[in-house]
Amino acid sequence: MGRRWDDFDDWPKARRRGRKTAIMWPAIGLGLAVFYVLGVWTGAGIAHSGGSNVVYLPSQSAPSSNAQSGAGSADPSLSDSTLVTDIYNEVKGSIFTITAVNGSGGQDTDPQEDIGTGFLIDNRGDVATNAHVVGSAKTVELSVGDEKFKGTVVNADTLDDLAIVHINAPASMRPLTLGSAKTLQPGNLVVAIGNPFELTASVSSGIVSGLNRSMSESGGHVMNGMIQTDAPLNPGNSGGPLLNASGQVVGINTLIESPIEGSIGIGFAIPIDRLVALEQKLLSGKSIQHAWLGIEGMDIDSLMQQEMKLASSSGVYVTSVTKGSPAAKAGLRGDTNAAKLNNASDSADPFKILKGDGDIIVGIDGKKVTTIEQLTQYIDSDEPGQTVTLSVLRGGTQTSVKVTLAPWPSNQ
Repeated sequence: MGRRWDDFDDWPKARRRGRKTAIMWPAIGLGLAVFYVLGVWTGAGIAHSGGSNVVYLPSQSAPSSNAQSGAGSADPSLSDSTLVTDIYNEVKGSIFTITAVNGSGGQDTDPQEDIGTGFLIDNRGDVATNAHVVGSAKTVELSVGDEKFKGTVVNADTLDDLAIVHINAPASMRPLTLGSAKTLQPGNLVVAIGNPFELTASVSSGIVSGLNRSMSESGGHVMNGMIQTDAPLNPGNSGGPLLNASGQVVGINTLIESPIEGSIGIGFAIPIDRLVALEQKLLSGKSIQHAWLGIEGMDIDSLMQQEMKLASSSGVYVTSVTKGSPAAKAGLRGDTNAAKLNNASDSADPFKILKGDGDIIVGIDGKKVTTIEQLTQYIDSDEPGQTVTLSVLRGGTQTSVKVTLAPWPSNQ
């Protein structure tokens, strides 16, 4: 049986795609044309230059009597040299190493132990982690210090990369206090605790480097609202808490952007608010559905408009429409030469290949759309079965297209 930290022993190479790997695709046209493998489906694969990889990290009370639950409290003095230590000592007893055995162990594949992190979120024994940590496992092993537990995977939302595992936790074990990412600002102190490279109960600290980042997953879905941090994150940190200076959980450490097998100071965490919003659905054990549109597209900028003689300098250019998707049923049109673009080399100029006759989405339900990022955020807030009205430029004329969104297909 192999042992791995959520696929980090087999670091993804350029253009390789896997279940737990979101590759950053090279930008075309000196970074001016940004491609998205769009699951507006509801998401998009965001393209960047430079060859970096975006990779999933393989895988109580507040720390002081002054800490308040949720938002609003001021950060303790960052000049306090024991602050990180105090936070660590307060919460470490409720942060687990999670080991999940995935794979059938058949003729072609050996079972693999995926190792990540999780943390207690309530007094009932529920532990939060990433969906890619538990994978397809129904039961997992958890440990903290000398204590070991058998956990049952209650539910997993693979698109939001969230999962809840249940254990029989002792009454003395305190859940971590959940805060909110909404109060974070760039420069705020954050603390990450997890099991990088199986070095259990490791702590690192840094600052919030950015907010509301959007990161692409391998299936085309986009995770919006991500917290960017320079706190060192490495394989095995996945599913662990990102805490603010009051010791409240503000994020769940999930992935890094790096050209090497480890941290270069660009890590990302799912805002804890997303878990709070989905907690009851996850605990119910019912499948969580996401809305799906079903197109592939590009962000339009002034260069693209000029080169392709488009009717708008912003919006989402529809390169192709997924067969049988809500977009196809509603009559959205992609570019006639989309197939040629898909078969072209990385160095090919997309503006020379595309014909320019695809639809341009410039709005949804009366709200302006200038980028795919905006479009995916709007669709992520909708439900399958809901009908949305897209404002579309077609042949230079604006028209409205009503689309009834469908559940995100399992094969995407």
